[in-house]
Amino acid sequence: MFEYCGAIHVHSTYSDGSGSVPVILNAAHQSQLDFLILTDHNSLRARAEGWEGWHGKTLLIVGDEVSGRHGHCLAIGTQQRGNHRQDHQGILQDIHRQEGLSFIAHPHGKYRPLFKEHNHSWGNWAVDHFTGLELWSYMFDWVTDFRYYRFWNHYRHPNRYITGPHPQTLQKWDLICQQRPCVAIGGVDAHARKYHPTPFVVFPYESAFRTLHTRILLQKPLTGSKQEDIRAILQALKQGHCYISYDDLAQGAGVRFQTPDGQITMGDETPFQSPIEINIQLPQKADLKIICNGQTIAQHQEQNHTFQAKKPGVYRVEAQIQNSPWVYTNPIYLRAQ
Repeated sequence: MFEYCGAIHVHSTYSDGSGSVPVILNAAHQSQLDFLILTDHNSLRARAEGWEGWHGKTLLIVGDEVSGRHGHCLAIGTQQRGNHRQDHQGILQDIHRQEGLSFIAHPHGKYRPLFKEHNHSWGNWAVDHFTGLELWSYMFDWVTDFRYYRFWNHYRHPNRYITGPHPQTLQKWDLICQQRPCVAIGGVDAHARKYHPTPFVVFPYESAFRTLHTRILLQKPLTGSKQEDIRAILQALKQGHCYISYDDLAQGAGVRFQTPDGQITMGDETPFQSPIEINIQLPQKADLKIICNGQTIAQHQEQNHTFQAKKPGVYRVEAQIQNSPWVYTNPIYLRAQ
């Protein structure tokens, strides 16, 4: 398998980010990202102005964050900007009609910096047609317990406030996966927000790009062809051949969750016929959990582990280091016949 590391959910000056596309690309180069998915609010201007494609060793893919009144959705691979004034179903159908990928952004994103609560949660779970969820939003993880009077501590020591995916989002994801495949991605939600006239920049792009990554797995290496490589990355995301790693905690490259022959890997769905052996491989020793249908069925402190899936279910892996969240794989779906 060929693995590529990317940052998803990034904003530029085309919406409410502080950096131009060249500034963002330079930060991506410094952070050694293989790909970057730009998702300005309700805008595909970066593509219209020719920025989509390879820039050195980083492939820039332009999507948009369709930002409606009752929730936001990352639209990736669409040719036209989504109409954010539609209801939830209309937004998702629009993306689906364009054969794009749709990921519900910060599904339970709420924060209260002082007195008033800001709610950016997804408002209608009765709708379908979305590809997956932004399971872990780095920015919303950091801001959930933010208060202005604690700004200095949050600013100086952001990792102290990172707790992992929102529990409601994890629960919702597990429930959806028991009905159908639902792909989990990690999003940085990078804005590099500046607070003039102070010198503060909250999460400069380069530092944000070194935190939460979505790592994709491909059968063949990227070729250097813009269109071909964009298709390959989007196909991997669509299939769930990817996982989330918090690389500011520890290097996450090299995670594998698959059968010994590699024929079934994270994101794959197959009928359950008999007990099946599944391997877990991590870059280093960690506290790992094996989860089936949302319930922890085993815990180990290991780097590599093999177990038998003895019944149908949706199997996935979480890993922690010193009680801090690190890795979340997409599931292997073993469906009852």
